[in-house]
Amino acid sequence: MAIGLTALWLALAAVWIAALPGGRARRAGSVYPLAPCAVAAAWFALDGGSEAARLLALALAAALAIWALLTLVWLASLVLRDASIMDIAYPLTPLLAAAVVAVRAGPIGVHGWITLAACAVWALRLALHIAMRNLPHGEDARYRKWRARFGTRWWWWSYFQVFLLQGVLVWGWALPLVFALAHPAAAPAWNDALGLLVLGMGVAFEAGADWQLARHRADPARRGTVLQSGLWALSRHPNYFGEALVWWGFFLFALSHPWGWISIASPLYVTWFMNQGSATRMTDAYLHKRRPDYAAYAARVPAFWPRLWR
Repeated sequence: MAIGLTALWLALAAVWIAALPGGRARRAGSVYPLAPCAVAAAWFALDGGSEAARLLALALAAALAIWALLTLVWLASLVLRDASIMDIAYPLTPLLAAAVVAVRAGPIGVHGWITLAACAVWALRLALHIAMRNLPHGEDARYRKWRARFGTRWWWWSYFQVFLLQGVLVWGWALPLVFALAHPAAAPAWNDALGLLVLGMGVAFEAGADWQLARHRADPARRGTVLQSGLWALSRHPNYFGEALVWWGFFLFALSHPWGWISIASPLYVTWFMNQGSATRMTDAYLHKRRPDYAAYAARVPAFWPRLWR
């Protein structure tokens, strides 16, 4: 079965890479379809009884769960003509991966339940928020722009451009959850307490920012203006800052495994993505065009790291 699934992914990867634009864009974009192939090749090459092989097997089980889930979400997006439902699926993806790893790794103890419960609180809160915000308004403008750009090709290209691309990204981000749950019966330790603190701060920052923005948008007198108070007076993207803290919390849970430090690549990448990557950059570009008062706000308030003093 493993060989068959690998062969199927290789076929999809070949189509994905062939559909990418040429030159540097193809070389950079090929990283995402080829990353699972590299992990699968390493797993096939390793001694099946080693800890490294076991960790890779758990990571591949998480990848398979993500692949299956996002394939179903893609099919639903074709029926609904709304590819932005991927935003709702995003937080549920690592939660499913964590549950699969926990079940495959063995009996769950207090450490395992702490990790799963913390992941569930973050994921379900965020998925519900995005669903309530997006579903009444139909497909998000970003996805509508892509749909118009790719035309009749979009129905199949969205599978790669939206669903599998984000699936591979989130799979990499979820690496700390694999290490955290590789031994789910491990005894709770200092890292669990610190992880809960950091993750709790992240959820509070993210949920608080979402709540303040929802109230601002619901006020007709403030329609079309930029929210500049509360958490939004400390950072232009406090929800992105909170999201980065959440993944640092997951990393702290991963330190229950002797090799968990390897997964520091995940929160480092998430922090870069939310700060310097496409998250902040795309949102800033959009708001500069749509909000006349955004330029003055951006000159005064930092983009990502909260300014705790004036």
